[in-house]
Amino acid sequence: MINFDAIAREYAQRTAGQQTPTETVQVVTERVHVTAVSGAAYLLKEDSQWSWEDLRDYVMGQIEEFHGPQLRNTMKESSVFKGFMARHGVKAVGIARFAFEQQRGMWQRAPISVNRFCKGSDPYFADPISARL
Repeated sequence: MINFDAIAREYAQRTAGQQTPTETVQVVTERVHVTAVSGAAYLLKEDSQWSWEDLRDYVMGQIEEFHGPQLRNTMKESSVFKGFMARHGVKAVGIARFAFEQQRGMWQRAPISVNRFCKGSDPYFADPISARL
């Protein structure tokens, strides 16, 4: 038979005076950065006076309103909306307004995202709306 009491006493005598290791726990701090839609200057302008920044602010604000917060890529947004304004000119703002104010942020039963304003989506998105206007 094993005498556990004797083993425990012997261990206690051997380790008396020794420090027992303590476990340290590092504190982890989580930081989240949320970027709000930058501006609403377009609200004070006529549709014909909108810049690509105004179009971007309007579209991103509407996307967030209808579909919730989105991951943002400022470089992609810049090139997409500059190109959209260059391709569609005066009708660009009307296309965006129709998509969100008449279609409630949905097109062909799918949520409207930044990708709908890319050149590759024009035949399926911007061109049919432009023909309606």
